[in-house]
Amino acid sequence: MTKSLPKNHHFVPQHFLKAWQSSEGRICRYRFISNVGKFESKEVGIRKTASINNLYKVQFPDGSFEIESSVVSREIDDAGHKIIEKARSTSLSTWSDSEKRSLANYLTCLEARHPEVIEAMNIGPELEALRKKLKKDCFSSVKSIDEVFDYFQSSPSIGVIAFAWFLQNEKSALIAKPFSDGLLSANVREYNFNEDVLICSSYPVSRWGDYLDELFFAIAISPTKAIVYSTSPDIDVIGVFPEKIRSDLINLYSLSKADTAYFKDNSKSEFIERHIGWATKLKSVKAQKEYIGCFLKCELLKAGAK
Repeated sequence: MTKSLPKNHHFVPQHFLKAWQSSEGRICRYRFISNVGKFESKEVGIRKTASINNLYKVQFPDGSFEIESSVVSREIDDAGHKIIEKARSTSLSTWSDSEKRSLANYLTCLEARHPEVIEAMNIGPELEALRKKLKKDCFSSVKSIDEVFDYFQSSPSIGVIAFAWFLQNEKSALIAKPFSDGLLSANVREYNFNEDVLICSSYPVSRWGDYLDELFFAIAISPTKAIVYSTSPDIDVIGVFPEKIRSDLINLYSLSKADTAYFKDNSKSEFIERHIGWATKLKSVKAQKEYIGCFLKCELLKAGAK
């Protein structure tokens, strides 16, 4: 019997989510139910969480194929689940350069595989300009150029194709400088907590700036550990905050672009309901920085009053 191809494609891998499981194969999911205007926290199965049917499917008029098993699993998850487990239990300061690169590649691709990012990779509207440029430069026959571009423009999956190229480039650097190089050249700090305090989300990476320029990148990799990369010399300010404020700040980062959050139980309902997706509701980086500043000022005032 031919093995059926996977249709349920995860943008946050199951092996990553399992650190937050409430019981075997279960996790507490937080989200707003828009059609009823209600906030919900509910235990659900991990297998159907942070996933979309056919997210990694490439469709053409003459056929289709999926890259979940052939590219995503092979390039990210097969080695990624091992490196993220090591990051959860050991300090990056003891790692080899190849291990640090493997982690940087995994974390960069964790953002790249989000549905919104894949959609942003859709260069379909730009293909016509490229077609005209190639014809002008006479790199090939006009007929051949039209055949190739007509074929690709017939696909609704150009973003998925670009995503596959992105994954290959992160490993080989054949097209451009890998984005993960930005993490490797940034300052890195690890924050550990004695209790389960950090949440996960449907958009677990929090990033400001460009990977290869001015960068701030934060992610909770387990309920007890977060990693922050930054090109700023002020990176150590996070470690100055009291532990409770530090964990809440990291949770604020985790919720910035998310529409769903995950934890081991429903104890985070109030915090998540108040802050989920906060950065998507603000129109500028300046407004987002002000939101973080107001949050910290309020939390420090509350801590000082106790």
